[in-house]
Amino acid sequence: MKMKIASKFIATLSVGAALLLTGCETSPETRTVDATGPEAVNTSAINSQDWANAADQLVASLLTSGALDNAPRTPAVLAIDKVTNATTLMVDTNLLIKKIRVALTQTGKIAITNTMGLGERAVVAGEAAELEEMQSGKKQKLLVPDYTLYARLIQQTDRSKKVTQNTYSFQMSLIQTKTGLTVWEEERSIAKQTRNAGAIGW
Repeated sequence: MKMKIASKFIATLSVGAALLLTGCETSPETRTVDATGPEAVNTSAINSQDWANAADQLVASLLTSGALDNAPRTPAVLAIDKVTNATTLMVDTNLLIKKIRVALTQTGKIAITNTMGLGERAVVAGEAAELEEMQSGKKQKLLVPDYTLYARLIQQTDRSKKVTQNTYSFQMSLIQTKTGLTVWEEERSIAKQTRNAGAIGW
């Protein structure tokens, strides 16, 4: 009899403890902070948003440079090459290409060709041209781009006894297709410093 009472008492205590622990659990809190402010999480790497902001700055530089003022037609036809990622980071380069495409086409000065060399869009556009040629019986003329835009992400790491610095750069170049000349290029760099383990002060 005493054993049964003891067992019931222990079971009651266990249920009470479980309820108490459940009642103490709190939901995670989320808040919005200034991405450039002191409360933002800072790591030795940069994220896709950092690259995207750099892309916006580079496109703005291209549009204000006057490099497109002497284009042979309006809108000028532009091919965008793949973004080369030469860093140790996983970067969504498609996000960068999309931001560049949107920013340039919205100006009305640029029309981006999807028939030359870049990924699935080029394949789809090429197949569409072949189908139209088969249906019409006429050779489809390929529109040669006036310019090609190249982009590259690079990383440089420097170390001292106390600090490791990673400098990430986003480089862009605009090449005139007919001449092969670079008519505009620019880069944006972001440097991140991390204090090494055991180091005191900067």
